[in-house]
Amino acid sequence: MNILLTNDDGPLVPGICLLRKALDSLGEVTVVCPATERSGVGHGITYMAPVRAKAVQLADGAPAHVLTGTPADCVKFALLQLLDRAPDLVVSGPNLGLNIGVDLFYSGTVAAALEGAFHGITSVAVSTNLRNAGNMDAVAAEALRVLHLLLDEVRELGTRAFNVNIPALGTETPAVRFTRQSPAAPRGEYVRAQAPRQEPYYWLDWTPTSGVPPADSDLVALNAGCISVTPLRCDLTDLDELARLREVASSQASGLQSIRTKRG
Repeated sequence: MNILLTNDDGPLVPGICLLRKALDSLGEVTVVCPATERSGVGHGITYMAPVRAKAVQLADGAPAHVLTGTPADCVKFALLQLLDRAPDLVVSGPNLGLNIGVDLFYSGTVAAALEGAFHGITSVAVSTNLRNAGNMDAVAAEALRVLHLLLDEVRELGTRAFNVNIPALGTETPAVRFTRQSPAAPRGEYVRAQAPRQEPYYWLDWTPTSGVPPADSDLVALNAGCISVTPLRCDLTDLDELARLREVASSQASGLQSIRTKRG
């Protein structure tokens, strides 16, 4: 199996080395990641400026390529320019910090997995609780366990992208739950501060989501100490609303035709 590994934190974080090492048991791993941290860039791509790529080494000496672009750029560049053939699997992460709810729209980690799915490749985004910062080897082991589960089932599931979130790890092996994305959005605000020359600047901050999330959501699973696995679709179309709109349009068209017939 050929595997493409990326992240949104760059080549210097320990997590990418540990996950690359864990993925070695599945096949040949190619690492292509941003040259610097690119958290929160969503699915942005670079097309109004050039990108530059170079070969480097990770902290453990493993070979890698870095790109002056976004996580989505890294996957796109690897598939269209760098690799001789498409990989069998794209893995993005591990991101130190959960990506749940509306965070999926902002996350560079998730965007890289979706970019792989755009190209028809099974892709998995891996994120974890901040409390696991000193335990990233265990995070990599849990990510590998979930990947084995998904690779065994992916053909039957028919899904190309998965968002995996790993809770704070303890002594027990966490259960795996298949979940939906929590629909709630945290409340944000910009905190104003003053620079030495009196110019104001702002930090974006947010408070945890209030209310009760759906019982089958990623947030509930993580709060229960479970690993959350959410299948994602690349098509954002609201199919229920589309069906309703078509029904309304059809009814209106039928009514208009009935009026015309009576007048005729």
